[in-house]
Amino acid sequence: MAPLGNRSPEMPPYRPPSEAGSLLIRVTRGCAWNRCAFCGMYKETRFSIRTRAEIREDLAHWRADPATAEPDSLFLGDSDCLVHPELPAIVADIQAAFPRARRMTAYTRLHTLWRRPAGFLRAVREAGLNRVHAGLESGDPEVLARTHKGVDPERAIDGARNALAAGFELSLYVLSGLGGQERWEAHARESARVLAAALPHFLRLRSLVVLSGTPLAVESEAGAFTPVSPLTRLHETRLLIAELASAMERNAAALAHPELEIFSDHFSNYLWGDGDLIYGGVNGYLPGDRDLLLGELDEVIALAAGKKRLVDPASLAASGRAPGMYGGPAL
Repeated sequence: MAPLGNRSPEMPPYRPPSEAGSLLIRVTRGCAWNRCAFCGMYKETRFSIRTRAEIREDLAHWRADPATAEPDSLFLGDSDCLVHPELPAIVADIQAAFPRARRMTAYTRLHTLWRRPAGFLRAVREAGLNRVHAGLESGDPEVLARTHKGVDPERAIDGARNALAAGFELSLYVLSGLGGQERWEAHARESARVLAAALPHFLRLRSLVVLSGTPLAVESEAGAFTPVSPLTRLHETRLLIAELASAMERNAAALAHPELEIFSDHFSNYLWGDGDLIYGGVNGYLPGDRDLLLGELDEVIALAAGKKRLVDPASLAASGRAPGMYGGPAL
């Protein structure tokens, strides 16, 4: 890539899998929170806010390159660009540079969506940002507190509703296994409760991989946290889906939109039994696909129960053989 002045355009180190084809534009560096006990993504990056002038220089570079002059979709990094005080103007600059892009998305935090004024969120949305990704991770208050997520369930719900009220498409993440063996049922049930109340457009499932050097790894090594087994993770996912579908059906008249789409678009969800890949996650719509998804999980649970050896990325990481599921680039 040709340099721009004395530097090259900055690139966000991470993006959702759904943004694999997007042009990546860096608005902030690192994570302003950076305290989650399970995360190793931005530990080596000091948080900072890029200037509007810096971002405009990057945009000019991308516009001048025929390979990036007309992107179909855009992703703004790093972990939470909604903390940038000039974001409405920056998004307007990006929209003006790439008027044909059909989608502009970004990571954010539910706490940020909770505390940002409604007028600010609306201004960002009207400028062109139309989808935000945020990690709920769990709806269980004990799990959220223990993992230092920085938000409680009710503020998470309010943050999600603020995003929806501003007009954003909302994608939330739940981290299977985050409750550990001790609280997997509470983790599933409370996550379903919060999701039904928040009602994002998309639910993206990830599975916990305890990364070396994180606070959660220290807890695990000390015996204060017991990771779930691969089979328990399947039961937890089944409970989450069953509870969420039931809650949506009970509250159908009050739902902001009629369905929620589930994706398991990450390698962390994979499961091997006796050397064969037997599970890659579930994908579908709730509540309509409830019976289909639960049937798929029942089949996998029965199949897994009959295997002599189950292996997933979490168990590989525990044995020192798995890549960094959240610490590698562009996951």
